Amino acid sequence: MTSIPAPTSSPVGRQIKLPISKAAEIAWQSLRLRLARSLLVTSGIVLALAFLMSILTTEVIIDSMRRWVLAGPPDQSLARQQLAAKMQAKGVASTPQEIADARIQSRWLVALALLVAFVGILNAMLMSVTERFREIGTMKCLGALDGFIVKLFLLESLFQGVVGTVAGVTLGLALSVVAVVASYGRDAWHDVLVAQLLFRILVCLIVGIALTVAGAVYPAWQAARMQPIEAMRVET
Repeated sequence: MTSIPAPTSSPVGRQIKLPISKAAEIAWQSLRLRLARSLLVTSGIVLALAFLMSILTTEVIIDSMRRWVLAGPPDQSLARQQLAAKMQAKGVASTPQEIADARIQSRWLVALALLVAFVGILNAMLMSVTERFREIGTMKCLGALDGFIVKLFLLESLFQGVVGTVAGVTLGLALSVVAVVASYGRDAWHDVLVAQLLFRILVCLIVGIALTVAGAVYPAWQAARMQPIEAMRVET
């Protein structure tokens, strides 16, 4: 009686790794197809970054006003007195303790706004994964690697983060400038430290983009570890 040979595993053929440009193209098409959800996520980023940029810009301008009021040129003493009166009427902190307390309060508000934005981004990306179970399963059945799925979701989040962050920073900067001019007039722009303002803008850009990408890490990992058969069985 002849024995049946045990089955042997054949080597897997060469896997085709799609370039990141292809992942970027698919991610962009996905955002266009899901425009409503993309705008919802982006709007949350815009509002959070506008709030952050507004607070940081206002701090720079108010610090510049304090410095100019205390050490401005003698020939502008009347303008300095008028500006000091406006600041006092608006309740601007003047003593070191008041300034420190105001900055701590603003930092807490910024942290809360960023936390809310992060949770919103995370929830929206998780919902996006849930809605796309069949699509993810189809891509994995066709040979998409886990790394490609991760790139896909991270690139989608990156696109939204860049657009939302730039729009939010621009909006926050514009609103803070308009508010300061409306409250204190043109004297508020004396001795403004442009370098500090540019640094705050750079910080907001980095924070906004990093926040958006970080919010997509867990959903991207969840999508990548999904089994193709289980994804195809999900009823949509």
